[in-house]
Amino acid sequence: MSICIAIAVPDGIALSADSQTTWNQTITQVQEKSTNKMIELERPIQQPISWSKMARKLFEIKMKEKSYAVCVAGAALLNHKTTYSIFKSFESKYKGEGKFEEIVSYFIEGLKEEMKKQLEVTELKSAKQILTVDFILAGYEDDDVSKPRIESHLVFSGVLTIDGKKNESGHIVKWQNTQGSRFGGCWIGRTEFISHLVTDNKTLPPIQGQYELLSLEDAVDYTNFLVDFTCEYQRFAIMVPDCGKPIISAKLTPKGYEEKII
Repeated sequence: MSICIAIAVPDGIALSADSQTTWNQTITQVQEKSTNKMIELERPIQQPISWSKMARKLFEIKMKEKSYAVCVAGAALLNHKTTYSIFKSFESKYKGEGKFEEIVSYFIEGLKEEMKKQLEVTELKSAKQILTVDFILAGYEDDDVSKPRIESHLVFSGVLTIDGKKNESGHIVKWQNTQGSRFGGCWIGRTEFISHLVTDNKTLPPIQGQYELLSLEDAVDYTNFLVDFTCEYQRFAIMVPDCGKPIISAKLTPKGYEEKII
C-alpha cells in the first residue's frame, strides 16, 4: 500500500509520498482441519510476504513540454510493469493537445486497458478479481500559479460497493479542486491514519487547514509530516507496515518540478 499527498497553496503545490512496496499473497481458500476439505473464503485475505524500498510513487510527467506531478497508490504491478513505468509509457506516447481534462481521461483509459489485458477481459465489470489504482494528477492552468489543479481518481476492475451502492463503472472521481477555492489538497492510499489525525481528532488542537495562508515551504513540511506520521504510526502499531521511508518530497510550480529524498 502507499500514502501519497498533494496540497496546493498560493505559491505552489507540495507533494509527498512514502517509498515502500509490499508484495501480498492472496489467500482465497483454507483447508478445514476436521475434513481436509478446501473452503472458499467470503473475502480474500491479503498476506504480506515481502517488501522493497525506493518505489516510485511520486514523479514528474511532461506533457506537451509542461510539467505535471503524478502520485500513485494501489496495485504495484499491472502486466508485470510498475505503475511508474506505465505512466512513463503514457508520457512518451501522448499525442493530445495538452488540456488537463484530456490528460486525465488519457490516463484513466490507459489504466483501464492495462487492467483488461492483465485480467483477460473485454469489460472490467465482468472481472472476478478486483484491481485498483489510485492516482493524483497535479498541474497548472495557463502556467498561472494562482490556478493550481489537483485531481484524485480511482480506476478499478470488478464491482465495488461505495457508500452502500454497487459501482461497476471502472472509474471514480475522488477529489477535485475546481470548485470554490483552488487551495487545498487530497491524499490516497492508507488514508485512515491521516484521517484519524486531521478529521477524527476530538481532543488535540486541529491540524492546519488554512491552505490559502500557507507558504510553499510550510506546505512541504506539512505533507512530509503527514507521510512521516503514517509511516511511524505503522512502525509501532500491531500490524505489518505497508508504508515506509524514505519519503519522496516534491514541489511543483509553473517553473517546474523539484524533488528530494528525506
